[in-house]
Amino acid sequence: MGQIVLLAFLVVQLWSDTIFDRRCVTCHREVALPLKPIFFDYLLHFSSERLVKGAMARQLLNPDPKNSLIPKERRRGYRHQVDPDELDLLLQIYWNRYKVIGRIR
Repeated sequence: MGQIVLLAFLVVQLWSDTIFDRRCVTCHREVALPLKPIFFDYLLHFSSERLVKGAMARQLLNPDPKNSLIPKERRRGYRHQVDPDELDLLLQIYWNRYKVIGRIR
């Protein structure tokens, strides 16, 4: 019986949404601003994981239209509501989800 409960718990954990899905994906879906192209814009511009995450963190915590890589016609004046304590985890999940390093053959 205990093994069945443990197995059920593991299955639920594997299929449940991450904090990234709940905090970022849902809102970006609502405003029709996909996350994948934003990631690639930052990756092309900054080229390394450290620089990409740093630039995204700065932009999320202190938005500045001059530093935004999102084209003007796609910006909607949306202000991210990111908890600074969760930001590193969110950026790590974002990086792991869309990174191409190690996936290209």
